[in-house]
Amino acid sequence: MSLVEKLLDAYPAETGMPPKMLDEAVDKLYECAGVCVTCADAAAAEQDPEKIVMSIKCVRLDNDCADLCTVAARILARQTGYDAPTTMAIIEATRTVLRASADAAEEFKGTPYFELSAKECRETEQLLGRPAEQMGSSDAGEGYPTSPPSATTPAGASMGGGGAETTGTFEASQEVSEEQLLEMHMDELRDMARDKGLSGVHAMRKEELIDAISGKRGS
Repeated sequence: MSLVEKLLDAYPAETGMPPKMLDEAVDKLYECAGVCVTCADAAAAEQDPEKIVMSIKCVRLDNDCADLCTVAARILARQTGYDAPTTMAIIEATRTVLRASADAAEEFKGTPYFELSAKECRETEQLLGRPAEQMGSSDAGEGYPTSPPSATTPAGASMGGGGAETTGTFEASQEVSEEQLLEMHMDELRDMARDKGLSGVHAMRKEELIDAISGKRGS
């Protein structure tokens, strides 16, 4: 558990999404910001004037990406007085720049710093898809589920309404209906999938996780 996750887990109220998911997003965003700044700096040190001119767009996008990643990380780390629509807008804007930065950098094949930047931007954009999905899953359209998990309640500890309790193990998940699985958060579903021995759970969408847990698809 990283320091950021420990701090989020110690948050005295409810968070908008599971602390582990927030931690992964915040850490990755700061990492990507550092990679993009370093990439832009490396491009500026090139000795070939033609290459410098050709890479202007990449450098601009690197810097834009670093700025937005830093802003997104700071906003995700602040939970008090959360405004989900604002956060969702920041995440989507960041994902847009991440995709654009990766696309531009991938045009410079054989240039190590651009290749590394492109890889980092792709990974960060994909990871941000998880909190975006979490916020977009609310029936009320407010961004977050109507009953977000407590910052101090372990994922999978209980489920409201149906009275069924889960322990995070696959054995317990066998007693959970598909309707209850649909109400669960992504981290709870991933824990169940891991307990079942499934691989690649982070890349799965919610529907895929539910199908895997309920036995509708193979691992």
